[in-house]
Amino acid sequence: MGLFDSEAGKRRLLSVEIPIIERYNEERDPEFKIRAARLGNALVLSYRLKPAHNLYELETRLLSTYPAVPPETRVLTPLKPCPHMLEGQTICLWRQGSTRQTSRWDPAQFTSVFAVQAAWRWLACYEVWYATAEWPLPEAK
Repeated sequence: MGLFDSEAGKRRLLSVEIPIIERYNEERDPEFKIRAARLGNALVLSYRLKPAHNLYELETRLLSTYPAVPPETRVLTPLKPCPHMLEGQTICLWRQGSTRQTSRWDPAQFTSVFAVQAAWRWLACYEVWYATAEWPLPEAK
C-alpha cells in the first residue's frame, strides 16, 4: 500500500499533500519553493532553506509507506557531522528507526510541509550548535 499504488495513498496526495505544497509555494520566492518529483514509489520534495546565515539544499522523501512512516529528510549541502545527524546527512526529526508508538510523527496531524518546517527548525538548531557546541533544544526521548 503505497502513495501511488493505493486509493488511500492517491487520495492523500491529491487532497492533502499537493494542495498544502501549493499553498506553501504561493508567495514564496522561486528559489525557496518546494519542487516535487516522483521517484519509483516515493515522492521526493526538493527545496532550499535559510534559517539564519546559510543557505541549505534539502530533500524530503515520502516513501511508499508514508504517511504511516514519517518522511526522511536529508541535507544535500555538506555539513559538519553533529550528534543529531544520521547516516547520509539524514536529519533526526522523528527518531527514525523508532516504533510507531514511540515516534513523534503523527500521520493524522502532520503533512510533508510540516516536515519541511521541522527541517528549518533543525537547521536553525544546527547553526546554534555549530557556533556554540550546544544543541538548543532538548533531546528526543
